[in-house]
Amino acid sequence: MVIKKNAGIARKKASQPQNGMVNFSFANVSYQIDPSRRKVYHRWIEVETAKTCQIMGAWSQSRPQEKRAV
Repeated sequence: MVIKKNAGIARKKASQPQNGMVNFSFANVSYQIDPSRRKVYHRWIEVETAKTCQIMGAWSQSRPQEKRAV
């Protein structure tokens, strides 16, 4: 019988950042936004494209404006 040692080390901690994912509440529903991929998820299922555009627009408007070079 072979015993695997250190099998639990490969697990990630739940408290670690989730690759830049952002939690955002839209119309009283919680969504997860991945700004780098421009994807929106609800309960970790990708949201349809039309709604993604709507949610990403609301999220970008809620963020503080970044100063841009002139």
